[in-house]
Amino acid sequence: MDKIATEAPLSPLGDLHVLLYRMALEHGRLRPRAAALHLDVPGAEVCAAVEDLSRLHLLHPTEDAPDAARPAGAPDTTWRDTEYAPRSPDVAVTHVTGPIEAQIQQLHRESERMSSHVMAMKPVFEESWHGHFTRTPIEYLTLLDAVRSALERLSAAARVEVAAAHPDLPTPTTLEEGLQRTTEVIDRGVLMRTIYPHSVLTHAYMQQHLSKMVALGAQVRTTAHVPDRVLFFDATTAVLADHGSSADGSPGDGKGALAVRDPSLVRFLYRSWESVWDSARPFTGASDDGSAKDELRRSILELLESGMKDGMAARRLAMSVTTYRRHVTELLAELGAQSRFQAGSYARRAGLLDG
Repeated sequence: MDKIATEAPLSPLGDLHVLLYRMALEHGRLRPRAAALHLDVPGAEVCAAVEDLSRLHLLHPTEDAPDAARPAGAPDTTWRDTEYAPRSPDVAVTHVTGPIEAQIQQLHRESERMSSHVMAMKPVFEESWHGHFTRTPIEYLTLLDAVRSALERLSAAARVEVAAAHPDLPTPTTLEEGLQRTTEVIDRGVLMRTIYPHSVLTHAYMQQHLSKMVALGAQVRTTAHVPDRVLFFDATTAVLADHGSSADGSPGDGKGALAVRDPSLVRFLYRSWESVWDSARPFTGASDDGSAKDELRRSILELLESGMKDGMAARRLAMSVTTYRRHVTELLAELGAQSRFQAGSYARRAGLLDG
């Protein structure tokens, strides 16, 4: 096999190869010197073609042949007039491919052997990883790759539920990546519940994404304010965004996260999430954004009444300051108010903030 692997690659067979092979079949043998004279072709060309056919085992030296074909490029004076006999292509191909297939089988066995050695460490890795999670109640994941690796492993290990809260508007690219993970989780029969702020429903692409999630079987709700990004896996592990970073490791949203495994702390965080979930409004489809917009309008009026500054109010509602001010301007005009506080007061008297 080593010889085959190191030989120069063959050129495509041409007319001369066909003529020489046909002559060998018709006469039962082939003498290169005689063939060169008969075809009026230079001996070096005939020698090279015979060598190609020999390498393909279509020709082979007869048992009484004194020598093999002259190496390509050797002078005519050193070319012995070896006699060759033809083989059928069916026989020749076994000679050609046999050693290659044997090496493939050998490499396959070696691949399985190496895989067996590597996978022998899998129980050790899983035991260590599980023990690390058990021993470390709070882990700081400061690198993006560490966040992604932890989330992938936690998602793959989830058996009952993955719950999440997202306070900001994700990018379309981030949503597409997240949809793939959601599909995998739901296909395993795991419950998927997610909370978003009402404000994300003002974006058509977000409505389409949430509709896809609902169609897959996920449960989605929206609320006026989502305080922070968090993900729960089987209510035993919580992953929190660190310093405003993205818990799903999305580029541009931050890099760090906290993996919390302390049972008491996780239960407290999960109960807080459940409280938000219980009061949130279910999202049932892309055409179901009217009520959410009404609730967003109500939330803005409440913030106007409270006197909260624009920047803080915009962050609370997960929108830009420009977008928030546009909503405020529209509400002031609608209510005939001259100031933000006055708009909140008018809305209160009109019963728009009741209930």
